Formats: sequence, structure tokens, C-alpha cells
Amino acid sequence: MSSTTNLNYISQQLNIYLGISMFIFGLIGCLWNMLTFRHYSLRLSSCCVYMLISALASLIQIIFGLLIRILSEGFQLDWTWSNIAWCKIRNYITFCASSISLSCIVWATIDRFLSTCRQIKWRSFNSVYIAQGVCLLTTIIWMLAGIPSIIYMQPIQTRRTCASSSFVWSTVSTYVFHLLGYGICPWLFMSIFGLLTLKNARRNRAQRINPIPATFLTRTARVDNQLTLVLLFQIIVTIISSIPYCVQNIYDSLTQTVIKTEYRRAQEYLLLQIVRLLFYFNYISMFYLNYLSSSILRNLSKKVLINLFKNKHDISREITIINHQNNEKQIRQRQQLNIATIQTLRTNTLV
Repeated sequence: MSSTTNLNYISQQLNIYLGISMFIFGLIGCLWNMLTFRHYSLRLSSCCVYMLISALASLIQIIFGLLIRILSEGFQLDWTWSNIAWCKIRNYITFCASSISLSCIVWATIDRFLSTCRQIKWRSFNSVYIAQGVCLLTTIIWMLAGIPSIIYMQPIQTRRTCASSSFVWSTVSTYVFHLLGYGICPWLFMSIFGLLTLKNARRNRAQRINPIPATFLTRTARVDNQLTLVLLFQIIVTIISSIPYCVQNIYDSLTQTVIKTEYRRAQEYLLLQIVRLLFYFNYISMFYLNYLSSSILRNLSKKVLINLFKNKHDISREITIINHQNNEKQIRQRQQLNIATIQTLRTNTLV
């Protein structure tokens, strides 16, 4: 077996085994994240709104991006180069989902910075209604920005791929959306506001006359602190996984006209599969970072899972027992109140 065939075989097996493992863990993580951030105890947190939308967009990206990649690159079941409608729809959905997910992480980072500001005018932007409006506006903007992909993406039979038929859109997509949208802008904003958040948190802690121990902090304050820690880890993972993706896209764009040997193409194809799979860690890792770095989110995730699989009969039985216990307590309180009232009347009568 030649070296070229070996490299192509490794690329295929990498998509099958690593890709399927990532898909399973990503699917579980995104669904679990959505259930956790929809919990009533987190509904008043604007940061959780951004993270909920990011988890939903990540789920869509994993299904339409990673799963289709596994089928096409691992099992050679690719309909994008033979079906023009699927070629356009798949690229449009993955473009919008990946952009929305990454944007919401950036908004969540800015939200954490605003929550640590001392000025009330900045903290007032930590509103659930503002977060919902920002998420809606972000979704609309990226859906409009992705319309050219529906127009220009075409199946190319000779190359057995789905690619842009417009050189201008290919250039804009590579250097504006991939380099700036997935690379420089998110790295810059997340790094700047992440460092400013840490600076504000340390300053606020140092300016307290009597620092409050962690055990006496309110639940809301502890949730805010742990959400900040979670986002800092997410920033690191996003930057690490996005850098190779941006570099690889620029390299492909610059070497399109270069004549390459079969062995070089096999090497680049293997590198492409590694980079693309690494990029999906952006959408897979959020839940596991939450679970490992936040005790509150970890306990809440367990509670959500237990309640999800709990038998409805058991829940109804518990509610009935609680209501019965509450009724008994109310009856005892009324009896004690009546006894106290009778004793008071007797005392007044004797006097």
C-alpha cells in the first residue's frame, strides 16, 4: 500500500472513529446544556441567555456540519456535490449556526465584563430582555450575511465537492468571515473583555473592607463568579481550536493555482481533516467545561438529568405528599392559634 493510500485511509478512519465519538459527546453536551440553562434558577441571568442560544446553535452546527462530514469523508456518502439544493442549504445552515454560536460566546464575555463594572449605567445592560434582543438581532444579521452562500454555492462534479462559483464571494468568505469572523475579531474581543473582567473582579474584591467568604455569598453572586470562570476556559478553547482553522483556510486560498502531487494532496487532506475536527471542539466542549469548572452548574446538571428521567407518577406522588404535609402543618398552626386565643380570652375574663 502506497504512502498516499495510507494517508487517505488514516483520514477516513479519523473521521469515522474520532468524528463519531465527537458527535455523540457533542450531541449529549448540547442537549444537556440547553436543559440546564433553561432551568428556572438561571432564567434571570442574561449570560445564561447567551449561553443557551449558543448551545442551540452548536447543536445545529454539530448535526449539519459534523454529522454530514462524518458521512461524506468517513463513509463516502456525500450528496452536496450531486444535489444543488442540499449543497446550498447545508452551507447556509452551517455558516449561520457557527457564526451565531461564536457571537453569543463573545456577547456572554462582554456581559460578564459589564456585570463587574462599578457604574450602575453599565450594569443595567445585564438584562434578560436586552440579551434576548441582542440574540435575535445577531441571528437576523448572520442569516442575512449568509444569503450569498445560497446564491453562489454550487456542486462541482469534477472535484466531487460543493464550492463557490464566485471568486469574489470565495475571497470575502475566506478573508472576512473565516479570518475576521471566526478568528481575529472573536479572539480580540474575548481576550480584551476577559482580561477586563478579571481586572474588575480583583479590584472589587480588593476594595471590600471585609471580604465576604465564598460560603456567605448569595447564590446569584456565586453563579456569576462561576459563569465568569467557565467563560474564561471557553475563551481559551475557542482560540486554540480556531487558529488552525483560519490558517488552513488561508493556505487553501493561496495555493489553489499551485500544481500539487498526489502525495502532497494526501498530506493536505489529512491535515484538513484534523483541523476541521479540531474546530468542532468549539461546539462540543462547552458543557464539559461547565461541568468541570463550576460546582453549581455541575449540581444543577445532575438535578436536571434526575428530574428528566424521573417517573411522572413519582413526581405526582411527591407533590401529593408535600401538599398533605403542608395541610397538616396548616391544621396544627390553626389549632395552636385557637388554643392561644382561648387562653387569652380566659385570662382577660379572670382579670
